[in-house]
Amino acid sequence: MSDILSQEEIDSLLAALTKGELTAEEIRESEEKKVKLYDFSKPSKFSKDQIRTFEMIHENFSRVLSTYLSGRTRSLVDVRVVSIDQITYNEFVRSMANPTFMVIFSAPELSGNSILEINLEIIYAIIDKLLGGTGVLPSIPSRNLTEIEMSIIRREASTMLSYLKEAWIDFLEFTPEIESIETNPQFVQIAPPSEMVLLITLSVTIGQVESFMNICWLSSTLEPFAQNFSSQMWFLRASKETNPQITELIKNNLERSIVELSAVLGKSTLKLKELLNLEIGDVIILDKRVDEEIDMLVQGMPKFQGIPGKHRGKVAVKITKVSDEIQDILQNSLQGLLSGKSGGESSGRSESGEK
Repeated sequence: MSDILSQEEIDSLLAALTKGELTAEEIRESEEKKVKLYDFSKPSKFSKDQIRTFEMIHENFSRVLSTYLSGRTRSLVDVRVVSIDQITYNEFVRSMANPTFMVIFSAPELSGNSILEINLEIIYAIIDKLLGGTGVLPSIPSRNLTEIEMSIIRREASTMLSYLKEAWIDFLEFTPEIESIETNPQFVQIAPPSEMVLLITLSVTIGQVESFMNICWLSSTLEPFAQNFSSQMWFLRASKETNPQITELIKNNLERSIVELSAVLGKSTLKLKELLNLEIGDVIILDKRVDEEIDMLVQGMPKFQGIPGKHRGKVAVKITKVSDEIQDILQNSLQGLLSGKSGGESSGRSESGEK
């Protein structure tokens, strides 16, 4: 019998019991005993609650990695956690494609090595996009990565590991360091074949290219910190109040931050033919009059308006107006940061102009 009966099945059973067509003993005998298979050669090292914590950690990593790769490749990027499995190291190695791109990394705070494996389709798509291509290759090159390509992707892998570190920081602080990079999984022996590993599989989509990325954690690396990997710890950490000293430190650092303030004297639109025919002495007419207010940008965002002039023999701008809308957005974002809450996101469009 199924674990959950529908209303029709319940009604039919009650009717059969009432009519005497079925007895309670017969119902009990008809229930099959459910047996859960357990493979002693592949013991589970982590509970379901801990697996859920690992899932939340790597979901955060996926979101940050999506944003980073989207900006780097100037494409729509989607990274998602597909599965989390506990398998032997031998099974992990045998499941890897050959060749592939494997980053072996370690951390002083952790014992043993871990692996970040990225399918070559993603590797070549990232390299092609960074070098100005479309990111879509007719076929995966059968050659090894060149020194230039290896240098580019090694830097990208280092950045990915830094984001992985940030995703783990609430539960485990470590500083990942790249030990080596391999393309043949058979040459990577960081653990005995029978040791259990935690395999995180991520699906990665960059434009039209779709493939997978894997993160392999040895059970011996994570087991000493197993007591921290629970969903209860996650919510306890999230509910802690912000330390006033940390808040004051963040505020002081923000106040000392250096920002760029620029004044846009005006803008003008030229045809390519006119641009090519420009000569010394030509005058370009801007869209602002001499006595008209100009925009002042802070980090590329319009924040003030002012009138250009001179002060003590130097070019200056007198502020005449503060943008109320931008001021509110910045204040809300700052308050959200200091209170430990996520502030409202703001997006600004930078426009080029002459200073």
